[in-house]
Amino acid sequence: MISAQDAMERLKSGNAGFVAAVQSDGESVRIETPDPGEVPSQKPHTVILSCADSRVPPEVIFQQGCGQLFVQRVAGHVIDEHMRESILFGCDGLGSRLVLVLGHRDCGAVKATLALSDPEADEIPFLDRVRQLIQPGLGDVQEAYLQSSGSARTEVINDAVACHVRATVEEVKKFNFVEPDGLQVVGAVFDIASGEVIFLD
Repeated sequence: MISAQDAMERLKSGNAGFVAAVQSDGESVRIETPDPGEVPSQKPHTVILSCADSRVPPEVIFQQGCGQLFVQRVAGHVIDEHMRESILFGCDGLGSRLVLVLGHRDCGAVKATLALSDPEADEIPFLDRVRQLIQPGLGDVQEAYLQSSGSARTEVINDAVACHVRATVEEVKKFNFVEPDGLQVVGAVFDIASGEVIFLD
């Protein structure tokens, strides 16, 4: 079994390689696949709860192959009962010792949640339940959103993403894990423009 610390080092190393590839030629890195005819065993070192945004594929940005990550993706990386059970299964059933909550800059679900408090914002006919799950973790950021515009508003949105990631990390830490020893839950934000993953304290 890979420890949480070793799993974290694998993610950081993989992302460093991804960033280097983005900066050198802009081409994404291929995901390692098993030899033809082989079925890879599922022994993921990390469970990742990530946004469903198509620009945020965890296996690619961390350069991890088949069977190495147990990835759960949903708009706004929110947690409901299904996600909770999947995360528990990844840790207690498959042996992962690291849970990573991965948000990303310019998250549409977070922006849609912030817009709920803006009377001038266009009405969004979907994501109602997702926004309800995101809103409690935003705190005072919503007021800052209303008072900002332009590039300042972009920074507020990115601050809100980090707030939501941190709130989700705290929620996951409260799960009733069967084997909590050695388990770590961390948060990070993916910068779509640069390819860098910023791990939060």
